Amino acid sequence: MADAKAKKQPAGKPKKGGGKFKFILGAIMIAVAMPFMLASVMLLIAGLVPTYVAYATDDDPDKTGATCVCAMNLAGIFPFLMDLWIKGQTPNNALLILSDANSWLVILGASAIGQLIIYAVPQAIATMSLTHAEGRIKTLRKNLDFLKDAWGPEVGTTKPVEQIAED
Repeated sequence: MADAKAKKQPAGKPKKGGGKFKFILGAIMIAVAMPFMLASVMLLIAGLVPTYVAYATDDDPDKTGATCVCAMNLAGIFPFLMDLWIKGQTPNNALLILSDANSWLVILGASAIGQLIIYAVPQAIATMSLTHAEGRIKTLRKNLDFLKDAWGPEVGTTKPVEQIAED
């Protein structure tokens, strides 16, 4: 039984834990902030729904996709949070922001941009890396042809040096 658990854990990486502790700590922080910043907490809880969904559906242990969505989601909520702080932190003002369709368009649009980053950036990087590798191969082949012209065709062979010397 102990061997089965040991095989699951990679040798180079330490065990990552504390997920329940972080959740409990976050819940405690929200509970403490609730009486003082009820309107802001209401806005954040409702506006961060795409982040919660991204966190629940992200298969990566580091939750990099959820982090990307969270960053963009917070960027979408922040102008309305500032507006709430300027107008006054009342639940009525928070509900006015939450009932406005344009505010939801901005919040969810920013989250959608986070999802777009998750899907588009890795593919763009892969395409650029492939293009760079193909260009490098083309340059190396051109240089190999130059060496073959200058030193002879033996330079471009894949034979070991011992076999070339024997021929």
